[in-house]
Amino acid sequence: MVYCYSLDKSAERVIVVRIAICDDSSLDREMICELVRSCFAQRRLRPEIVPYESGINLADDIEDGVWYDILFLDIYMTDHLGIDIAHKLRALGYEGQIVFLTASPDFAIDSYDVTAAGYILKPISVDKLNMVLTRIAKNFDEATYPLRQRSKVVRVPLEEILFVESSNTKCILHRQGGEEYTIYKRLDEIESELNDRRFLRCHQSYLVNMDHIRQADKTFVLSSGDEVTIRQRDMKAIRQAYLDYAASSGRRAGS
Repeated sequence: MVYCYSLDKSAERVIVVRIAICDDSSLDREMICELVRSCFAQRRLRPEIVPYESGINLADDIEDGVWYDILFLDIYMTDHLGIDIAHKLRALGYEGQIVFLTASPDFAIDSYDVTAAGYILKPISVDKLNMVLTRIAKNFDEATYPLRQRSKVVRVPLEEILFVESSNTKCILHRQGGEEYTIYKRLDEIESELNDRRFLRCHQSYLVNMDHIRQADKTFVLSSGDEVTIRQRDMKAIRQAYLDYAASSGRRAGS
């Protein structure tokens, strides 16, 4: 099998945004789900929405390691106030976006204490929801790769990724500046998620950012000084793929 870069990577890179909608009214949950999907339809963001009837269940899941980029929290729920759930989540170290949904403006000022990204009154205005999501969407830069690290998500700029290597049941992402991140995914999956023409699968165990290649010989030598293995059987095709990329991007190979 040839692990090789293709100039035909034309598919748009889609960013998955994980969203929890917590409201004790099933009708409101369904309506909010539809509104959120509608607001994201014109963006390169694909919402993965999980509904919750209970704020306690949501807090328990997040404490157990479940991550959501955005939380929609109803203020008045049967088990707890949404504002109290938000305080608990912040105390746990949750750093995602929180948007309150409520029929009352009573807690608008309190929402600043948990750095809420929005406070939307019911009945929900589509324009208001779209305005809040547009502001939040700016945090999901298409030129980043999100990594789950304990209780938060780190978004690594693609330009700062040097290479990714497969190591047994996990992968190690090497970032400019010497930082390393452990990812419990297969390299095939990471390559598919990145879906960016600058990344070359040069070996069964390596995915390299060609913008950082400074020398192409029997290995790729990167700007950091790291060396990345080239699959020997396909060395000619892989090196040619790098030269084609350098030419197409207006760069001089090895510079």
